Amino acid sequence: MNRFDRHINPRLLPKAALIGAVIGVVANLIVYAAARAGGLEFSAPVPPTNQPMPLPVVAVVVATVIPAIGAAVLLALLNRFTSRPLRVFLICAGVVLVLSFAGPFTLPVSLLEQMILNLMHVIAAGAIVWALVNYTVEK
Repeated sequence: MNRFDRHINPRLLPKAALIGAVIGVVANLIVYAAARAGGLEFSAPVPPTNQPMPLPVVAVVVATVIPAIGAAVLLALLNRFTSRPLRVFLICAGVVLVLSFAGPFTLPVSLLEQMILNLMHVIAAGAIVWALVNYTVEK
């Protein structure tokens, strides 16, 4: 049986999500700090005035942790209701990652900043998916 056709152990999901979130947050904070040190602002419009303001560090953390929780919940549901939860999860994760690229491309920032923000999406997705797949598969 292929590893991606196996069921997962749902009791391991919180730990796996935490591992993925921590790895993603640390890696994204390194990229964010390096980009800020290089002079990039990452300004984003803030409601209700839509005035551009620099993206705070907490936004980087939240934008990594919330998807980790969502991914763990999705994987738990897929494990319960599908015969191939990891296969379906990987497809969903790929689609969500591609769709997430739209957000940075709509911001009024330079192309370089948009690309770095999308790189941060890839880093978060990679860390989260890696942890959920590697720490929850039943042997």
